[in-house]
Amino acid sequence: MALSRRALLAAAAAPLLARCSSDPNSANASLTHMLAQSLNPFSGGSATTLAEVAGVPFASLGVRVGGGRQTLLVLAAQTGSSTLWTSSSHIALEIQAGRILRTAGLPHDLSATDLSEPDPLQAGLQNLRAPARAKRALDFVDRKLFGIVVESTLTPAGPAEIDVLGTPVKTVHAVESCSSAALAWTFANEYWADIAGGQVWRSSQFIHPDLDAVEIELFRPPKV
Repeated sequence: MALSRRALLAAAAAPLLARCSSDPNSANASLTHMLAQSLNPFSGGSATTLAEVAGVPFASLGVRVGGGRQTLLVLAAQTGSSTLWTSSSHIALEIQAGRILRTAGLPHDLSATDLSEPDPLQAGLQNLRAPARAKRALDFVDRKLFGIVVESTLTPAGPAEIDVLGTPVKTVHAVESCSSAALAWTFANEYWADIAGGQVWRSSQFIHPDLDAVEIELFRPPKV
């Protein structure tokens, strides 16, 4: 039964694994539109409990937008350093090295990310000793905006101990200062990565100019 459920989740999220498209009439854009019509799960403010996570035998994480309630997502697929997470709430996230690349089912979605330069996150935040620059282009199908350039600087902010479902985890904290001249949009993302292995356990990321920060908390990492 568990394997069958996972297969269904993977099938539902499969279109996000397809190549990114800037065509608002593409299948990916259609999926995003369809999922956006579903009931918005980001209301209230409750957090995922240890019992809920223990009941899911797969890699899992919690996601919330702004002050909304936390929703549990499970790993649907993994390709290299890219992971796809989805839920029965019709939400899907594609994440690479802790960075959100694409989403579906949020009030406003990030349709695509094109990393034109090496991403400092992929080198591991535990190895970050000085500010590192990054550049990427983002698509927002709902606003008919494509190739929006975002430049950022990722700066180490020192060690920090965080709590993950009651367990203390030693991490390194980093702050990413971002700006898009095209949208006059400035924002800051934050990441907390394992002090030894670099796994990003928690992050707060702005992925759309019309959306509050998306907060992610990793509960059970994918198997290496």
